[in-house]
Amino acid sequence: MGDVPQYEYDCIKNRYDLKIARGTKHDIKTAVKTAADCVQEDFRITEGICDCGGPFGMHDTSDADIIELSNLIRDLSVLPGAKQINICITWTGKQNKREIKLKLSEIDLEQTLADMSENTMYSIYL
Repeated sequence: MGDVPQYEYDCIKNRYDLKIARGTKHDIKTAVKTAADCVQEDFRITEGICDCGGPFGMHDTSDADIIELSNLIRDLSVLPGAKQINICITWTGKQNKREIKLKLSEIDLEQTLADMSENTMYSIYL
């Protein structure tokens, strides 16, 4: 999201009241691997102490959080300069074991979010 205008990005971020951050895959991988503070502050979308009760990977496409996150991704996808969104379920201090590249126009977004696997980086190309 490096080319996305900051103001437009902030408007969407604030609309959803989520803690999301602009960053590269490398930023995310480094933060998770080193258990850096930015995992808690920048790259997590939940407010809890951990994401273990989050909607990703719970196989429920009707979950309100899955629907909200799908709407967020769709809103971010139309921002000028937006190219991809990276999402992973990785426990702090662990590493992502694999990366799955997807194209937003070719997936059922709610199903993809609901079926995400742990320790996997999902790169959703816009």
